[in-house]
Amino acid sequence: MHAKRIGLPAQEYEIVEDGRALTTFSLRRGRVGARFTLHGADHLVRTHRFSGVYELLDADGTAVATTDRVSRSWNLTSSGRIVPFRQTAAAGREYTMLGDTGEPVGTIRRTGHLRTEATADLPGLDPLLQVFALVVVLLRRRRKRAAAAVRSGSLAGG
Repeated sequence: MHAKRIGLPAQEYEIVEDGRALTTFSLRRGRVGARFTLHGADHLVRTHRFSGVYELLDADGTAVATTDRVSRSWNLTSSGRIVPFRQTAAAGREYTMLGDTGEPVGTIRRTGHLRTEATADLPGLDPLLQVFALVVVLLRRRRKRAAAAVRSGSLAGG
């Protein structure tokens, strides 16, 4: 599964699997998360700005999946199943999904120009949760870049 930017100013992305488009979503400024439609069902990835927690909501607003604080290690939880992820490359460029015994079983890698794209190989994970994990990694990247811009502006006296 691969998320590729298709619109620069609006930060529109398309997720493709095996050469076919699955969905699109936007990481526009000011939005708290991203919306997408998968297999005819609408979903919202909601970001909790100060806690670093993400939720996947269905069209009725019911939480389908959540993460704890996304940092070097984090967990995706859905239907009682906890899926751990660990950062395995600097600056959040790669996260490894761990299996039940703690062994690596999948990855999410930020790729492309300026690492604005992401590729997921998450066997055994429902496609909806794979899309959620990809969106979370891209949202976290946007959040870290925004925080860095604020810090550099305040350091420059702006």
